[in-house]
Amino acid sequence: MHVPQLVMLGLEAVLMAAILLSLFRARTVLGLTPLYIVLGGFQFLEAALSLSVEVLPGVPVYPGSMILFTATLVTVLLVYVKEDAIEARKLVYGLVLANAAVALISLVLYFQLGLPGSTDAGGLGRDDFWASARIATIGTTLLFLDVIGIIVLYEYVSRFVSSLFLRFYVSLFVIVTFDNTVFMILVHWRRPNLEMLLLAGGIGKAVAALVYTAIYNGYLRYVDPPTAVIGTGIVSDTFQMLTYRQKYEQVQARMVRDSLTGLFNRGYFDETLPQALAHAQRYREPLSLLVIDTDNFKAINDRFSHLEGDRVLRLIAQVLGSLTRSADIPCRYGGDEFVVILRADAGEAQAFAERFRAELQALCEQQAPPHPWTRVTTTIGVATYPADPGIVTAEDMMRVADARLYEGKQAGRDRVVAIAASVLQ
Repeated sequence: MHVPQLVMLGLEAVLMAAILLSLFRARTVLGLTPLYIVLGGFQFLEAALSLSVEVLPGVPVYPGSMILFTATLVTVLLVYVKEDAIEARKLVYGLVLANAAVALISLVLYFQLGLPGSTDAGGLGRDDFWASARIATIGTTLLFLDVIGIIVLYEYVSRFVSSLFLRFYVSLFVIVTFDNTVFMILVHWRRPNLEMLLLAGGIGKAVAALVYTAIYNGYLRYVDPPTAVIGTGIVSDTFQMLTYRQKYEQVQARMVRDSLTGLFNRGYFDETLPQALAHAQRYREPLSLLVIDTDNFKAINDRFSHLEGDRVLRLIAQVLGSLTRSADIPCRYGGDEFVVILRADAGEAQAFAERFRAELQALCEQQAPPHPWTRVTTTIGVATYPADPGIVTAEDMMRVADARLYEGKQAGRDRVVAIAASVLQ
């Protein structure tokens, strides 16, 4: 293993990230034009640089492709996430047009060198310009697909992954793998060591993507925290369409979430419960509803302040969020009441309720320093379709669960009241 070469590649990646992030950070003073110019220069350098280095005996990697190209992609993604789609469009079109211009000029020079009286004092032959034009043409086409692809892929991954680090890395990894495979096959398909070049290039770019993701994620987390992508609302092309959709989804998410606890709100519950019950009836699946009331919550507010009351509500929401699955719907119903729509039968719903109470108690005991109220208990009423007779509508289900909640309060609170086991038998 050639350790000095590995160290040098690492230093090059760090230097590239430092240059690009510094220019991006200075955008409030200088604008983004200097960043775009530097990226354009890096693109030219990448196309012109034929340097290869061996990290292992017989295993070459290309710093231009590995370091410069990956840095370009991650910077395009940064501009898209931090600025807006219009800025990302400017950068993408600028890079693609710059590559296309290099390809065109190389092709013109190739034909010019074929004319009588043409000589090149630099030692480059006519075939060099033809190879440059060919590589630049392939690179331009791939670059356009890459930069569009990484934005679309980032949007897609964002639907399933909350971690910014994973969003960046998955998007980068897929695109650099695609680019490396297609480019190597189109440019080096006649070389006998094509498989080795594919493997070395793929590993090199994957590692570079990981390094850049770590650096850029640290930048976004500690230096320039991420903000919502805001567009103009003019859906004119792919970039603006993605921005408009993301903005709409962010606004929609805020509309259905409770600002204090982060759980779904009452409006979302009122809309979702009838749909969930209709689905359960159609497919003959069990569905349970938990209505959770915080015991003696008014006394906590009156004795320790409303700020402490808010801490209690956030604690309850934290436990509900940790226990529910993606198919379940935990909501803040209002005040100190919570509801959970569970795709579970009566036994599973009761077990969930008891587990919630135990987890809440354990979390209260773990608080350091301990909260002044020390312990929080809840009373829970559970209704289940189809185990509970008479449940036809969402209102029926809510009425049954609420009646059981009241029954639990009358019996002394701090308990779960569900359908009797004898009824289930």
